[in-house]
Amino acid sequence: MILPVSAKAKIKKLIEASIDLKKHGWLQLFMSHFWGVSLSSADSIVMLMLSATFLRGILRNISENNSYNDSWTVGEWLINYSGGFVRRGLPGSGIYHLTILTGINPENLVLAISLLFFAILAVFLCCRRELLLHPLVILSSVGLLGPLTTGNLIRKDFTVLILLLACLLILRAWWSRRWSTIPALIMINTISIMGILSQEIYGFVALPILILIASYLIAQDRNCHVFIFWKGLIRAFLFLLPTLAIFSLVLHVHGNSEIAHAIHSSWVALADLMGPSDKLISGSPDGAIKALARVPGTQFAKTYTIFKSFAGPIWVPLAWLITAMAGLRLLLAGFGHSAMANINFDRFQLRRFALMVASIQIIAIAPLFILGTDYGRWLSFWYLSTLLIVLVWAQTDLINVNQYSSIHLLMPTSIDSYFIKMQNWLCSDMHPNTLRWLVILLGIPEHASWSLMDWLAATPLGYLIHL
Repeated sequence: MILPVSAKAKIKKLIEASIDLKKHGWLQLFMSHFWGVSLSSADSIVMLMLSATFLRGILRNISENNSYNDSWTVGEWLINYSGGFVRRGLPGSGIYHLTILTGINPENLVLAISLLFFAILAVFLCCRRELLLHPLVILSSVGLLGPLTTGNLIRKDFTVLILLLACLLILRAWWSRRWSTIPALIMINTISIMGILSQEIYGFVALPILILIASYLIAQDRNCHVFIFWKGLIRAFLFLLPTLAIFSLVLHVHGNSEIAHAIHSSWVALADLMGPSDKLISGSPDGAIKALARVPGTQFAKTYTIFKSFAGPIWVPLAWLITAMAGLRLLLAGFGHSAMANINFDRFQLRRFALMVASIQIIAIAPLFILGTDYGRWLSFWYLSTLLIVLVWAQTDLINVNQYSSIHLLMPTSIDSYFIKMQNWLCSDMHPNTLRWLVILLGIPEHASWSLMDWLAATPLGYLIHL
């Protein structure tokens, strides 16, 4: 019997698939097909462990942060304008009015919104794999796993990151001439104001890089050389002046005890629509709502205490610095890793661009390390914001780091030489086994008090077995 050509092709595919399955194993084949790259058996095993840790992290965050009792997560979302204008009040006001209109439990709304923003971020990172960012990095502590191990899934962190992503995509559309200047800047102002009114951290994480990119685009539009784009910088400040004004206002109107009690009372009045909560029936607010009454400057004493603390013989700030640098090394190595076979771009140039972005972001985020002691949370903001910026802009002329080389002229020769050596080390290739072990061993502790047990509990394996 003569088989038709289509039947022969199908049989041939089945035979090839069975050969592949024998040769590589079902796990390696599945992981490679899912991520769209060829993964080794060792990578596939690590990916399986990371996937299990990832799912456990989502379930654990939801189970531990699902009611008004969880005052630093759900409670932060429920800050509203019942007592007057105050920082972080925009989402809570929307949830408050939606609860009154629909009778939906506001705690469930918080969970749904948090998971939605997290899902958007996860989908974006997974769909940008054509840039050959190693899948291990996406699911590692410098990627999606970091906010889970630090217990920050049900917070506004992903709102900040997704709004930053929206502005980056608008700027990218402006760069490609699909958006004109004025509509792009109006939308960026609108989105950024929403971000700042939701969580003032947006002003540190997003505004500096948005101003710099806008400056570059304005300078390019006016045919300015990139190193005399100070006119573009001034214009970018002027264009984003509404956002900067709101940021200054939010920093000034930080809140007081009367506003905090008014917000708490507004939710007490809706207690019948919410789950059982000891803190809801108490007479005073707690957590993030209570922190609105915090006197500015009191946090500096806590930061100073952490700065001079030790975990046994380990100086805690040094431990955090090593953790941060290990995470940065992993993040940079993940771009165009040598284990990825079909590289069609300059790995070193991509990593240099990622290093430049990471340097800008850590300078922008640095005040958060003084204003608060959620160091693991700040590191997650650093890594994820860097990932988003690089993934959006890596296929543009912005990646050409050589055009910024004149900045070296401003440095003394000795410092410039050291900088180049450090850059070469951070941007160098990493052996696949080293990458795997760094993924497995890198943990970002949840609390500021770094210790060996905190580190072990935050590693993917330690978090999976709940040390």
